[in-house]
Amino acid sequence: MKKYHIFSRFFNSMGSFYNLSELAQYMAVFYFNMRTVHFHTQGKNFLELHEYAQELYEQAEEYYDDLVETAISFNEMVQPMFVTPGDCPPVTDVANMTPTDTIGVMLNGVRVLFDSLESITKEVYPSFVYSKIDSMLEWLDKQNYKLTQMSKEI
Repeated sequence: MKKYHIFSRFFNSMGSFYNLSELAQYMAVFYFNMRTVHFHTQGKNFLELHEYAQELYEQAEEYYDDLVETAISFNEMVQPMFVTPGDCPPVTDVANMTPTDTIGVMLNGVRVLFDSLESITKEVYPSFVYSKIDSMLEWLDKQNYKLTQMSKEI
C-alpha cells in the first residue's frame, strides 16, 4: 500500500508518538464520521455506499472498544468518545454529498486512521498490542484498496 503521511510534518515537529488512548480517539472520530456518511449518503450508489459505511463503522466500533480496553489495562487515561483530536475533525458538511464526496470522506478517514495507528512508537507496549494494531492496519489497507477501486467506478 502506498503510505499517505497526512500528518508527517506534525509528527516530526512534535517529536511525539500516540499512545493507545489517543489512537482510540482517532478510531472514535472515524466511527462517527462513518456513521455520518452512512446517514447522509445519496445518489445512484446510495445502497452500496450506505451499507459499506455501516460495515466500516461497525468494525471501527469493535476496534475502538479493543483500544480503550487495552489502554485502560495499561492505566492510560481515556478521554470520552466525543473528545476529538484537534488534527482530526469530525465530518460536518454533509449537505448534498455526492457519491464521489462520500468516497472521498471515507478514503480520507481510512488514511488518517492508518497514519495515526502506524505512528505508534514501538517497544513501548508488549508485542500483543502491536499484533492488534497490525491487524487494524491490515484491515485499513484493504479498505483503502476497496475505496480506491470504488472511486474509479463512480
